[in-house]
Amino acid sequence: MWRATLRNKKSVEEREKKLKKSVEKKNKKEPFEFTKTDILAMIIAAFQILLPILFVGIGLFALVTFLFTRFFLR
Repeated sequence: MWRATLRNKKSVEEREKKLKKSVEKKNKKEPFEFTKTDILAMIIAAFQILLPILFVGIGLFALVTFLFTRFFLR
């Protein structure tokens, strides 16, 4: 229990610096690059998010237009 309640001696800034150094070291060994497959996956994910929103918007617009022409333009 003593270890669980003992405060961490390192500050957040020190941990952040250490983490940045390790990330830079990993990127120097193997730089991060986007492949065509990654870009295609991002495009597909964007469509999966945006298409249902677009369909709901189109459906609402069609419903409002139908109701407006049906009841108010008689």
